[in-house]
Amino acid sequence: MSKRRARPRTWRPQQVATVEWIGGIFPLPAYVTGEGEPYRPEILMWLSGDGAILGSDIDRPGVVLAGAANSLKQTIKEPIYGRPHRPGRVRVASAELAEVLRAGNPDIDIVCAPTPELDEVRQHMQKDFAAADDDEQSLLADGRTAPVLASFFSAAAALFRIKPWEVVPADEHLLAITLAEYGLFDAPLAIIGQMKRSFGFILFQTIEAYEAYLVAADLVDAGEEPKMPPHFTLNYERGADLPTTIRKEIYEHQWEVAGSDAYPQLTAYDEDMMLHLLSDDDVIMAEAIARGLTTVIAETQELQRPWVGGEPVSRTMMVPTAAGDMEITVVAPYAQGARAFDPSVDILAELVEVSRGGVILDENRFRALENELLRRFAASPEAGTLSEMGACSLVMGLALDYLGRSIVEVGSTRLQRLLFEFFPRKVSIQADKAHSIIAELRAFYHFLKREYGFKKADGCMRILGGNAAGRFEAALADPNNFSPVKSILMAGAEAGYDMESKEGIEAFMEATRNIPAPPPIPGAFAPPSAAKKAIKAKKSKRKTARASRKKNR
Repeated sequence: MSKRRARPRTWRPQQVATVEWIGGIFPLPAYVTGEGEPYRPEILMWLSGDGAILGSDIDRPGVVLAGAANSLKQTIKEPIYGRPHRPGRVRVASAELAEVLRAGNPDIDIVCAPTPELDEVRQHMQKDFAAADDDEQSLLADGRTAPVLASFFSAAAALFRIKPWEVVPADEHLLAITLAEYGLFDAPLAIIGQMKRSFGFILFQTIEAYEAYLVAADLVDAGEEPKMPPHFTLNYERGADLPTTIRKEIYEHQWEVAGSDAYPQLTAYDEDMMLHLLSDDDVIMAEAIARGLTTVIAETQELQRPWVGGEPVSRTMMVPTAAGDMEITVVAPYAQGARAFDPSVDILAELVEVSRGGVILDENRFRALENELLRRFAASPEAGTLSEMGACSLVMGLALDYLGRSIVEVGSTRLQRLLFEFFPRKVSIQADKAHSIIAELRAFYHFLKREYGFKKADGCMRILGGNAAGRFEAALADPNNFSPVKSILMAGAEAGYDMESKEGIEAFMEATRNIPAPPPIPGAFAPPSAAKKAIKAKKSKRKTARASRKKNR
C-alpha cells in the first residue's frame, strides 16, 4: 500500500486580533542633495504597541505613500524586531494613508486616530540629527563658494558696525524689502537686537507670514508646538559658540568679522523649523539686503521718526554683490506697493503668473502689479486727454471682489457684467459720471492693446462702443438695480447728507427712522451659489488681511 505524500505547507504569519500596530509617514529632519533640487525624504515607519520599530521605508515625498500597502505586507513577513505576526489592527493619523492601507490590506482593521507614539519617535530623530558631529560642518558645503562667502562676510560686518538695532526702535517696527532678483516684493523685515541680545534680522516672504509667525510665537510661549511659517534670518553669534571647524574655516579664508560677538550666521527655516540648505543664491540675497540696510541707515539720520509720525523713508539703490550690482528698495515703515518696477517688466504677463483661474497666488505682488499697471496707464498718451480718472481702479476691484478675477482675465462677457450688473448694484456714484467712466475705460483698453497686445481688448472695446455710455447712465440711474445698502447711500446723498462720513450716515438714518422700508428688490436675497460663497470668503479674507496690516503699520 503506497504512502500518502504530504502536501507542502506555506507558512503564513498568524493574525493576532488583539495586537495593534502604529504606522505613519513624516519628513526626515534632513535634506538630500546631489539629486537635483534638494528635498526632504519621507519615512514610513511601523511600530508595535510597546513602541518597538518593526519596519520602515524611506524615499522621496509621495513615493512612500504609494507603496505603503506593500510596505505593511513586507513588514508583517519580515519585521526587523520580533517574530513575524499579523496585527489585528493598524492605527494611523492620516486619512490618506488609511485609505491606501485599506485598499491593499482588506483583512486588517485600519483605524484613523492620533499616533503620539510616532510623534515621540520623530522628536527623538530630530534631536539626534541636530546633535550631529560639529567636526563635519563647513560653510563651503552644499555648493557654496569662497568668493561669495567672502563678499557676504564683508557686507555683514558693515551692517553690524552700523548697529541697526540702535536705530530701528523695536522689532515690531518693520521695513519693506524689494529685491526682484530673488522674488522679494515688499517682503517684511524685522531688525532684532533692541534688547541687547540676538542681533540681526528676520525676513519673511509676505506680511501674512510675519503675522502667522507672531501668532506661532505666542503659542510657543504658552508651551505649544505650532507650525512656523518659513522665514530667513541673519544672526550674529559669539565665535566661542560656533563649531571649531567653522571658526577655523573663517580664519583660514580671512573672511571679515566685525568682532568676537559678530560672526554672521544665515539660516532658512521651513514650516517644520528645519534648516533649509543654503545655496550661493541665498548668501548673495542676504548680502544685498545687508548692503541695502547699511546704506539706508548711513544716509538717513532720522530713521527712528517714520514709526512715530515722521515722514516715511523710501530708498531705491544699486548695491554691489558677489553676483554684480543689484537693485534693492528699502522702505520704512513697512508699506506695500512702494516698489519700483523696471520699465521692461511686462505687467500683464506678470499678472497672469500670479492669478490663474480665479486663484491669486501672491496677493502682495498682485496688488503691486495692478497699481503699477494703473500708474503706467496714467502716464500714457491715451490717458492724456481724460478729464478725470479712477474708473479703472474701480473695475479692477469689482472684478477681484465679485468675479474673483484679475483684469487680464476680464473679457467682453465679464466686462459686460461688471458695468451693467455690479457697477449699478454696488458702486455709489452719480449717473452723470457714466460718460467719463466709459471714456476712461475705452482709453484703458486702447492702452492695453497698444502697449501689451492684450488679446481681449477688441472685444472689450466693442462693449464700450456705440451708445454704451447712454445705456450705462440709465443703469446707474435705475433704483431697481441698487443693492439695499446702495439704495440707502444714494437716498441720503439725494437728500443732501454726507454719506461718506459716519456722522452723515447716522444723521440720515435718524431722520428716516420712522419711514417704512422699501419693498425688497427681486432676487436681492437669493441664496448664493457655491462660487459666490467662495468669492465672498476670499473677499472677507482680504478685508481681514488689510485690517491686520493697518494694525501693524
